Amino acid sequence: MTLIRDKLVTDYLDIQCEIDNIPFDFIVGLSYNHIVDSARIVKIRIGGMEPTTMLHIGSKVMLKAGRGETTHNLDFMGVVTQITPSFSESEIIAVDYVTHLQNSEIVDYKEQDVLGKDLYYLAADACNYKEIDTSELLEGSGIKVTKDMGLTGLQTRRRFINKCFKFLTPVIKSNDYPETVALRWRYAIRRNNVMDFWLEDHRNFKTEPILTVSEDNHTISGSGIVSNINSTQLVNSATFFSGDIHATVSDEDSIERHGVYGKLSPSTTKRLDRLEELAYTYVLLNKEPTINYKIIMNDGDYITLGDYIKVKVSSFSKEIILPVIQVSHTIKDRVESTIVVGTPQISISEYIQSIN
Repeated sequence: MTLIRDKLVTDYLDIQCEIDNIPFDFIVGLSYNHIVDSARIVKIRIGGMEPTTMLHIGSKVMLKAGRGETTHNLDFMGVVTQITPSFSESEIIAVDYVTHLQNSEIVDYKEQDVLGKDLYYLAADACNYKEIDTSELLEGSGIKVTKDMGLTGLQTRRRFINKCFKFLTPVIKSNDYPETVALRWRYAIRRNNVMDFWLEDHRNFKTEPILTVSEDNHTISGSGIVSNINSTQLVNSATFFSGDIHATVSDEDSIERHGVYGKLSPSTTKRLDRLEELAYTYVLLNKEPTINYKIIMNDGDYITLGDYIKVKVSSFSKEIILPVIQVSHTIKDRVESTIVVGTPQISISEYIQSIN
């Protein structure tokens, strides 16, 4: 196919678009937004209303955007979920194939199908649906399903996958880390239709950042680096209970520095050691404040979810390496990027629910 060079992009960025396998050359603007464990959303602005007449909800979108002929982070495959016609300029919203998992047929996951299986491979199998490519999901986690995880029952594939990832949190004690850590697995379709699972491992001494940013970095634009440090997800004393048995784990160092942030959680297990394990892992994951840095920069489309960035700012007393958890790109006369590193924020409703 011939690459279509559109006036909206710079001389070094090419855009190729097909909708329902038909070349679509009416694009006057593009923007991408992607958060870990979620679908990527692309907004396509087109000139006038007439091009929208050939579209429908569910139309298949293929976008190639980048420099040269190689695969790029802006390459996208998905479906149209919203059409907003207008005489002057219309807008199409397309979502990647994670939406198929969200809206899948209901699956009845039974105990005999999941107990004792590796969570990684169960989630990979659930992702193997419609056009999603799961051929690279080969690593495994070593974390086996137990009954108290509550994975069984009638649910969509996406709900089952999210349950699996809730427990894909290995605890590691190694000289490669400053202390015992609990890590998180993440998922997303980062390019085209290929599903990726990756382990957020930014505290590993061997981790190499793709970029180092500071407030005087020449690539930073606009408001630069915006920090947000809060206690919305902080838990340094967790109690898990089942009936009349319970286990409490606290981190005294965190309590001394931040005060007590306790949480009570129910479980179905009757094993005290399992309750202790759940509480211990939960505290390891949540004993520090939520840290986010929003980095506004030009031409950041080479950065994708799961990359690591070293941040040097005056609001933090030392350099810190954090994982990329959200990327947004707007293509105008150049690529304007907003990169968020740190821990995903919870919504107001989720926060209210957590404290009630």
